[in-house]
Amino acid sequence: MFEDLLMIPAESGRVQFSITGKSPDTGLMLLQRLYVMLLSDPQNPYRDSDGGPTLLNFLEGANIPSDAIMNTYLALGCATAVSMLDAVDVQNIASFTGACEDGVITCTLVLADGTTVKGQLNNG
Repeated sequence: MFEDLLMIPAESGRVQFSITGKSPDTGLMLLQRLYVMLLSDPQNPYRDSDGGPTLLNFLEGANIPSDAIMNTYLALGCATAVSMLDAVDVQNIASFTGACEDGVITCTLVLADGTTVKGQLNNG
């Protein structure tokens, strides 16, 4: 159980931030943690994404590389994001992958119990 700020809604629509206090490690909470790791600079403890070729840098503006290049960054980024979680979170994850198609990134988190959570990232 961790203190969490809920950023990903359970359904599509307007996002309203809420502090949930101690919450169980649901798929959405794990996906949220993975997004933080995926979109920020793993070399910087403040996770400000100013340094290095972070995924967030590619999503800013309209200069998104080809799908093949993005898929390479996603493969590395997803593996790195999982490796940065604590052991308890990692035990709950069967896989975390990302795929880019026509500039839209779909991240898929499969939990150890078989639950699948998907999310899309784009610069629109």
